[in-house]
Amino acid sequence: MELKNKIKRVAIYLRKSRNKEGEETEETLAKHRKRLLDIAHKNNWQFEIFQEVGSSMDDMRPEYQRMINKLTDGIFDAVLSVNLARVTRDDAETPKFMNLLRQDDILFVTDSERVYDLEVQEDWQALKFTGFVNNWEYENIKAQLRKGKKDSAKMGRWSNGTPNYGYIYNRLERKLEIDEEKAKAVKLAFQMTIDGIGADNIAVKLNNLGYRTKNGKFFHGQSIVRMIRSEIYKGWIVANRLKGRNKTNGKIRPQDQWIVVKDAVKPCIIDEDTWDKANKALDKRKLLNPRAKMRKHGLSSLIVCGLCGRTHSVTIRKDRNNMRVIQSCRKRNPLGEKCTNGGIQYNTMMELIINNIRMKKDQIQLELEKLKDENEAINTTEIEIQGIKQQIKKVEKALQMLQLQLEEDLISLSDFKERRTIRSIELDNLQKELTKLKETSKKDKIKYKESFIEYLDHFLNNWSELDESQLNNELMSFINKIIWSHPIGNREYREIKIDWAE
Repeated sequence: MELKNKIKRVAIYLRKSRNKEGEETEETLAKHRKRLLDIAHKNNWQFEIFQEVGSSMDDMRPEYQRMINKLTDGIFDAVLSVNLARVTRDDAETPKFMNLLRQDDILFVTDSERVYDLEVQEDWQALKFTGFVNNWEYENIKAQLRKGKKDSAKMGRWSNGTPNYGYIYNRLERKLEIDEEKAKAVKLAFQMTIDGIGADNIAVKLNNLGYRTKNGKFFHGQSIVRMIRSEIYKGWIVANRLKGRNKTNGKIRPQDQWIVVKDAVKPCIIDEDTWDKANKALDKRKLLNPRAKMRKHGLSSLIVCGLCGRTHSVTIRKDRNNMRVIQSCRKRNPLGEKCTNGGIQYNTMMELIINNIRMKKDQIQLELEKLKDENEAINTTEIEIQGIKQQIKKVEKALQMLQLQLEEDLISLSDFKERRTIRSIELDNLQKELTKLKETSKKDKIKYKESFIEYLDHFLNNWSELDESQLNNELMSFINKIIWSHPIGNREYREIKIDWAE
């Protein structure tokens, strides 16, 4: 009862989880919520609810991360949850969570109103054992689910989550069925690919015909490529391809570990011959890209459209005596409407850039002269700054040693907190002092500006002697991008803005 009296404000954490029959119902989650709220109300605790639907093994749970940040800020006296498994079952995250509670004097309360004080060794061991059991149980569940997915794939059953565009999942038979309307879009995409049409243009065609992705969004080139590459459209189910939770974080397993079931989906949207032809056509287009990328020029990847942000390309106009030009922007929106930013002759663009570099050099020269003419004294030296940095490293190392001593039970929790507070204050003061020294120092600013002027001066005197690759490398060393604006139909307006890499 004494521990409960220490609690004034709690973080209530709720998470929808799996049970043996599958996903828990919303009704189950509502019951958990009511149970925890009843406990908070009965004890007159102030509370904030952190509720999400997700896996306890997912490090990116937004509500969990938000709660951790607030726990670190010392806002709550306790965490109230159904049990530890509802908060985390990850064998790496669980000890971190427990250490946070222990170090910041935060209690852990379950729905049975069992209060764990992690400063008490018995409570620490009890909760630690609970975490071990939770993780062991979860690993068993994961192993069973993986085995079930493999068995389902071998039987030709769908177990890969949300079905691909053009298919509907029949839950009773655990089979895929064709969505006839969307299947028309899939067939059209495959035929256009075979006809040599690019993925971006195919996406525009589908969008203009009124088709949208599963999420109701516009198609884009990449979504078309993924569609053409997917074996499901020729009736194959491929499972155990990825090692990980999703396509972004997962790694592809060796192909001999894949589970490939041919003719698993009947009827399928595309026959194997059509699928093979479309993928060969896609491979053929892909082979063209490396050759294009090898034609590097001085302004490669630097000229960016001021209207839509796409990088302008350079081409050679054979109808103008092989003149090089910065092409008009070719970006199209999902409905195929073209950007209206115009192009410019390559040599004219280079003149504009060189003039801007000269202006930048003159601007820095003025800033340098002004800085040198100021009568304000220089209040610090490089030696002072380096001395402060060395002290900061020592304090940071001391804090790391304190953490290790606590984890190895070489220091009591109360001594740890006291020493950590002293060291943290010392570190904060040193960092403030270093910031102040840097802000008031002119030496580094003068040295940097002199160096930058020297670099620009050398470039301006030698740029015309560089080959295309060298010129591009030099420009990219001090320029992030060159934003070009020249709307078609407005001949009088043209502008470049340079984003300098300072």
